[in-house]
Amino acid sequence: MTIETMDLSYQKMPDTEGHGLAHIPGSKGWPIVGYLPKMIKDFHGTIEKHVAQYGEVSRFGQGFIHDGVLVVGPDNWKRVLLDAERNFSPKMGYAKSLGYFYGGGLLLRDFDEHRYQRRVFQASFKNDAMKGYAELMNPIMAEHLQQWQKDPSFLFFPHIKEMLLDIAAKVFFGIDDLGDDADKLNQALIDIAEKGMMSIFPIDFPGFNFHKGILAKKFADNFIGKMIPERRAGNGRDFMSYVVKEKDDHGDYFPDQDLIEHLTFLMFAAHDTTTSALSHLVMLLGQNPEVAAKLREEVKGLNKTYLDYDDLDKLEYMEMAFLESLRIYPSVSMMTRRTIRECEMGGQRLPANTVLFLPPRYNHTMAKWWDNPMKFDPERFSPERAEHKRHPFMFHPFGGGAHKCIGMHFAMMNAKCFMHQFLQQYDFETPPGYNPWMHVIPMPRPGDFLPLKLKKL
Repeated sequence: MTIETMDLSYQKMPDTEGHGLAHIPGSKGWPIVGYLPKMIKDFHGTIEKHVAQYGEVSRFGQGFIHDGVLVVGPDNWKRVLLDAERNFSPKMGYAKSLGYFYGGGLLLRDFDEHRYQRRVFQASFKNDAMKGYAELMNPIMAEHLQQWQKDPSFLFFPHIKEMLLDIAAKVFFGIDDLGDDADKLNQALIDIAEKGMMSIFPIDFPGFNFHKGILAKKFADNFIGKMIPERRAGNGRDFMSYVVKEKDDHGDYFPDQDLIEHLTFLMFAAHDTTTSALSHLVMLLGQNPEVAAKLREEVKGLNKTYLDYDDLDKLEYMEMAFLESLRIYPSVSMMTRRTIRECEMGGQRLPANTVLFLPPRYNHTMAKWWDNPMKFDPERFSPERAEHKRHPFMFHPFGGGAHKCIGMHFAMMNAKCFMHQFLQQYDFETPPGYNPWMHVIPMPRPGDFLPLKLKKL
């Protein structure tokens, strides 16, 4: 089946919005708001209580028009993520969240179209390109880290967010200095995530937060779109320079609008998720100084100021620590899909056009599969223990199947390069007894932005 012959009628159908699900055990929560207030207060606890009461496949309400079915358990996730029968649409699952702003991004392309559009990135994540990205990002990290010692009341989250924005500008778009546009672009990403995507009412009219998100998306699109001709004509080593030169089966460049959609979504996905991931990793290291000390010894053993791409595999314990932090605190709180046709899941009949809610952390902390699941224990990922291999779909920090994150190796490289420099330059502590409220929606992070006491080494 080609893209031209695909039956896309499912994309025109409305969500069931919870209708036709009475036969499935569960509850939609409070009237109108569903479980949303409880999820904001205690996201993971709310999910765990619901599953304990109703099982792995249950009716669930996220408030307002977001009613559907909560799905947990690695066997169920295997069916959804592999999707051998093409029953589950990411595009329609995210239509009322990411879809308003990133509807053309790679994650929100279905089936043959997804496979076709994935070719846009075939050169940009190859080894030669990745080596160039490492060379670009290391000096930026060094410059930012040098400035951190000057801040007496240091909050890690905003500082790492600023650093990663500068890295994204250089690595993704070949921009040395965002200048005045730095604050505008950063604010645009914030407005899209925290105003646009969090809007209760998707009304594109002045005065509504959704409208602010739409304006921010237009700014980001224009910011990227105007650079396409220049990057296509040049010989840059940045990510965008690779992407805009890819050609389709007819030897033509991919349309500019497709490229803009892919690049804006990647900017959002790579920037925000890595900010979240590194914040959680550093928080856990501050709470577990013995692990931080072991990582520092591994880093010192390389005897290098910067990591080269070929050094990445040498930091085995660091990779285990990064994966362990993603296990406990995934950078995406809830994945979604929507059924295309009636199907079965966990012994329950799911009507067509039913939204599925997929919370990664539940599977990541199931006592059935993990030893002492709430303990920060990087060595559970060691070759000797390999807990994550007890079931192929019990651990999925980067998704799985055809939609597994195309940038997962870039994210790992980004994290290792940063931690390599950070651990060499600073010792750090979290406040005594540190146990912050965890902000989960829209992007996971410590609720107080992670205060640290830094000591220059």
